Amino acid sequence: MVDKIRRGERGKQKTWQWLMVLTAQRGLCTYCGRSPATTLDHEKPVTEGGADIWWNFVPACDDCNRWKKGRTAKRWVANLDLHHRYPKAGFATRAMRPEVYTGITRRVERVQREIADTDRREWFRLHYGSERHRNKTELSEILTRCKEELRGYPHHPWRTPKLGASRRVCTRLMCCGYHHPKAKWVTAFLEGGEYDAFRRAVFNERAHEGDVLGRLIRDYLAGKGRDRDGGAA
Repeated sequence: MVDKIRRGERGKQKTWQWLMVLTAQRGLCTYCGRSPATTLDHEKPVTEGGADIWWNFVPACDDCNRWKKGRTAKRWVANLDLHHRYPKAGFATRAMRPEVYTGITRRVERVQREIADTDRREWFRLHYGSERHRNKTELSEILTRCKEELRGYPHHPWRTPKLGASRRVCTRLMCCGYHHPKAKWVTAFLEGGEYDAFRRAVFNERAHEGDVLGRLIRDYLAGKGRDRDGGAA
């Protein structure tokens, strides 16, 4: 069952910006840290002068978004703490465990740094900038596809080297190494475990599989050349 995506005022944001925010914090709600993020929350509410733009959004679950309701994260944490200390005073409608709400401010700061990462933002724009959603169902489908793609990488592709500078296409070795002018398709015969180990080793090197295969093939050819020269001698 696909999680429902709330649009509301956030619907005017581009699809890739939704993806950029909803996949931050490992796709989990910034506030509770455990439920899937299904909506964008204005960290600083629009009613208090908060901007309706990506750098003021954090991923949130529907429950936390409604619970926070028009407060900054810091104000909400303060209210939750007062409710914990003085439950009969009515600072909040219900309680959240201190070990959860005391981490909200830290998680907000961390997720805002993640969303503000220029390389990460560029990756989403280049990979999903042409996507368009008309409703929450279409957005959910694109989000699912995006998460599946990201799960295919042992670490973030925007952290790998670029082949060159381009504003039109991604040139990261990890995901788009096929744009390299010397790229050729090569089929390798490996067992499943061998391929998984190869991918991990390549990603830990922050390289592209094709780059490593190219080196191995050149070493192989150089060895054949040495064998041939030695035989001729």
